[in-house]
Amino acid sequence: MKRKCFVLLLGAALVFNGASAFAEEDVTEAQESETVSESSEDDESWMDYQITIDDDVYTFPMMYEDFTSYGWTLDDTEDTLDPYTYSFYYFTKDDLRCSVYILNLGINTVSIEDCIVAGISIDNYYWEDTDSSVELPCGIVKGVSTLDDIAAAYGTPTDTYEGELYTEYTYQEDYNEEVELTVYKESGVLEDIMVRKFVEPDGYDVGEVSEEEPQSVMAYVKPDSLSDDLTAYEIELAGEVYTLPVPVSVLLEDGWEIVEDDSDSVVAAHYYGWIYLRKDNQTFSTTVTNEEDYATLPEYCWIEELTVGGYTLDMDGALPGGVRIGITEEEFLATLDEAGMEYEVSDSTSFRYYTYNSPSYGYGCEVEVYIGEDSYFEKDTIIEITCENSFE
Repeated sequence: MKRKCFVLLLGAALVFNGASAFAEEDVTEAQESETVSESSEDDESWMDYQITIDDDVYTFPMMYEDFTSYGWTLDDTEDTLDPYTYSFYYFTKDDLRCSVYILNLGINTVSIEDCIVAGISIDNYYWEDTDSSVELPCGIVKGVSTLDDIAAAYGTPTDTYEGELYTEYTYQEDYNEEVELTVYKESGVLEDIMVRKFVEPDGYDVGEVSEEEPQSVMAYVKPDSLSDDLTAYEIELAGEVYTLPVPVSVLLEDGWEIVEDDSDSVVAAHYYGWIYLRKDNQTFSTTVTNEEDYATLPEYCWIEELTVGGYTLDMDGALPGGVRIGITEEEFLATLDEAGMEYEVSDSTSFRYYTYNSPSYGYGCEVEVYIGEDSYFEKDTIIEITCENSFE
């Protein structure tokens, strides 16, 4: 089975209180087209997101079990989808074959049997030698309707693609809420059809949140002190040392509090959320990652990156090997040189940034040195440190 898995970027209002985020393709908001026609004599529209195959009428989105009740069978074994992701799957029915969009808008990782069928794609390659009929609203029929027929029924397309072999009309209500109709120049009639609408069906259940502490969080061991090894992903924050990633609950045990009004109350499976933490009148915001197959509370999620110092978190902080806020740039560089640690450096008007221990994106340490003239910071000293160690 060949399929693609995509990650969706949805509005935070869907599940969370704060800002939240799916890797190859993002789902973002798009403006409605002013050129789309919604009118027809029978009050039908392409925005019905409906297709009739033989005598069966499909309206998208629908649940997986509703789609398969029409006799369609998945070509391959069952699969699971993480929250806010979708994939293409092939289904067959007698001599017919189509690909459908399976979408998970819930907060837990679930079997595709519990997901949404958010659309269908009919490729003439699999339908050319069949007697089955395919019809869209307003009397648009596969194998019969021309470009003029489509424009007369649906109005000016949101977008038109003119290729050497075919013309494709796209009617779009919003991103991933659209109909694509392809008319090949050789036949002059509609051959390929795609209908999709990525929204929740009526009565859709997003799933429940687990409030139990995961075993992985309970197994975390907090170090007693910073390592001397510059390659260790550790950071000292206000006298406490953490190996990253670190569970939020460990910081809560050290006196930090979640500012609930400004933080997400739930984090979906294999997803991230935002939280604000406060201690001793100091606050900072950060993303937290849920590594479980189920939705959980933010305190049972993981912090992959911590920054101390600068303008936002006025606390003592240090990195392994004696790299500490307040030491001079000269002392810092001597430490790196002694350890044979390679680094990258970049400058801005008032700051110099050093990055080291960074084998790839999502991993590394950064040191910020003040090189300006503002008396707020001591010149040529480290004023801010960052450590990041992401889950693979």
